[in-house]
Order: sequence, then C-alpha cells, then structure tokens
Amino acid sequence: MNEQLKILEMIEKGQITAAEGMELLEALKAAKEPEPSHALVSSPGIARHNYKFLKIKVTSDNNSANVNVNIPIRLLTTLGEIAGKLTLMIPAEARREMETKGIDITSIDFAKIIEELLNGTLDDPNIVDIEAWDEEHQSMVKVKIYVE
Repeated sequence: MNEQLKILEMIEKGQITAAEGMELLEALKAAKEPEPSHALVSSPGIARHNYKFLKIKVTSDNNSANVNVNIPIRLLTTLGEIAGKLTLMIPAEARREMETKGIDITSIDFAKIIEELLNGTLDDPNIVDIEAWDEEHQSMVKVKIYVE
C-alpha cells in the first residue's frame, strides 16, 4: 500500500485531521520531487491565485441541511488522478434526476477544474452556486462550492 493511501485512510478513520494529512502529503511530495534547477516563468497577463481550500457549503432555510466541508487544495492532487471518473461515481438515478432538472454533469471537465485550482489560474473562485426548493422540507436549499 502506498504512503498517500495510508495517509488518506488515517484521515478517513479520524486518526489525523485533514490539515495534518495535507502536511504529510506535502512532505511526501517534497521528498519525492527534486528541487527544480530553473525558476517557473509565469505568463504575463495571467493572474495567479494562491487558493488554500476548496469549500463546499450546503444550507437550508429551516436548518434541515447544513454541511460545511473544507478540503485542502493540495489534497486535490490525489483526487486529480480520479477526476475523469467522478461522474461515474454519481448513482445513475441521481444523474437522471439532475438531467431532468437541466443539470448536465457530463459536460463538466473536473480534471481541468482541478488543474486550474492547483495552478491558481481559475478565473472565478465560485465553482457551483445553486438554490433549489426542497418540497419535502418546504425550504430553500443552497449549495455553494468555491475556493479561498
């Protein structure tokens, strides 16, 4: 089992925090990569952002759904390897329901979004911003995915 997977399993089991896991993953990456002998040249005109976290917030008017998830951006390097398969992880029934409501996730290039997040070249820090009426709970549900 590789070291990255062990660290992710430790996070999953609650043995370490996500921040501690990020530090370990960065240390592993630094140990494996030799120092570059040349400086990176950034293209003029391209703004670079130093995003620290991918944030997911789900809230509702009546507090039936409140979720806050903060994912360290460096942890996305691991997720980048499976980004192309993310749409397959959503159950078919959920995908069909989303499509009936006009949401086509097959056109979203998750790998490209992760690449732009890691490079700091994502133009708009707001990735997803949705408001939907929850008939069952009679409340407005808001989903926001963004970076800071």
